Amino acid sequence: MALEPIKTILDIKGVSKTFESGTHALERVTLKVSEGSFVALVGPSGSGKSTLLRIVAGLLSGTSGSIGHDLNDDVIANDIGFVFQDPTLMPWATIAENVAIPLRLRLKGLGNAEIDKRTQEVLAWVGIDAFKNAFPRELSGGMRMRASIARALTTQPSLLLLDEPFAALDEFTRAQLNEDLLNLWEDQRWTGIFVTHSIREAVFLAERVVVMSPRPGRVIADIEIPFVYPRTPDLRNDHAYSDICADISNRLASAITDAEL
Repeated sequence: MALEPIKTILDIKGVSKTFESGTHALERVTLKVSEGSFVALVGPSGSGKSTLLRIVAGLLSGTSGSIGHDLNDDVIANDIGFVFQDPTLMPWATIAENVAIPLRLRLKGLGNAEIDKRTQEVLAWVGIDAFKNAFPRELSGGMRMRASIARALTTQPSLLLLDEPFAALDEFTRAQLNEDLLNLWEDQRWTGIFVTHSIREAVFLAERVVVMSPRPGRVIADIEIPFVYPRTPDLRNDHAYSDICADISNRLASAITDAEL
């Protein structure tokens, strides 16, 4: 029996971005992302990683190039979930109310019973359903970020974009959320694009690590990560894992040196 061809869900072709200030953020970025895959973007500060993510989400427009997708055109806003660096929760609303916001704004045909059901479901996915009536100020940073991920998943998106969501967390919490995020991805198989400054985080999470140059951001390497899923904490102590991290680090260091010459 022949295997089904791998479906491309996102096709980025020659995308460049120059802001009105004159900042040249991206230069001819080309990248294909397969359905159900998990891709990490790494690069130095200012390499355009977050800018690229926002262009994919439709929050910014590129100066040139194109973004092709195989998402549902009728509900494109619902087919993309976005997790920002900051949880951006409304302080006066409970966690459940915060998580339900996309359902109330985007899927206005849903009744309250269905909204409550979906909200409870996604809170359980991220492990904070017991805190649905708490306010953001009552939760730790890690739990607030779990709520932010839950909110992004309420519309059941095909593509989840994550912009350095764990950067401000302590090492232990970050490692735990890495593992929990992978468990969610393996269970639900949305397509994930994860921006991070941490090479070790990128290699632990992703099937592919895309390395970007200093500004203007270009793709300088696209590295397949060979480790099978599920990935356990022991992987972080594996020599092969460390070797891949070192290779990516060396590529970045070389690109930064070249940019300074």
